[in-house]
Amino acid sequence: MSLTIVVVDDSADYRLMVRTLLESASESMTVVGEAADGEQALALIRSRRPDVVITDLVMPRLNGVELTRRIRQELPQTKIILMSSYTEDAYRLMASDSGADAFVSKQVIATSLLPAIRDARARRLSGGSGPNPPSTGASSAAAASK
Repeated sequence: MSLTIVVVDDSADYRLMVRTLLESASESMTVVGEAADGEQALALIRSRRPDVVITDLVMPRLNGVELTRRIRQELPQTKIILMSSYTEDAYRLMASDSGADAFVSKQVIATSLLPAIRDARARRLSGGSGPNPPSTGASSAAAASK
């Protein structure tokens, strides 16, 4: 069974990078949509009902924290992974408090995203729910584009 994913980021380059990373994974994952901001994403998520949403933290119109809260209210079984170039603990805490299942630093997304998806999926299969301590990746990397 293919895991369905929506990717949300205001950077087309990051959306492409995430899509490429997911398509190269050995697991069966299908990107069923992409959005450039939180409002566009919410409409897409409501119609596609993906298993996982991977979203940037800082975006125009509706940020990743508010998007996560709304998804949690409407589709509580959807797994949510927040990603950002901001790695300070305050951002990780915002991700966790909003109901995200994981937080992934963009500096180490190539090595951290797939494990975060696997962890979120395993929690679903084992009956776990709600946010767990956010995945971290490296926290001392220099800031990259958000």
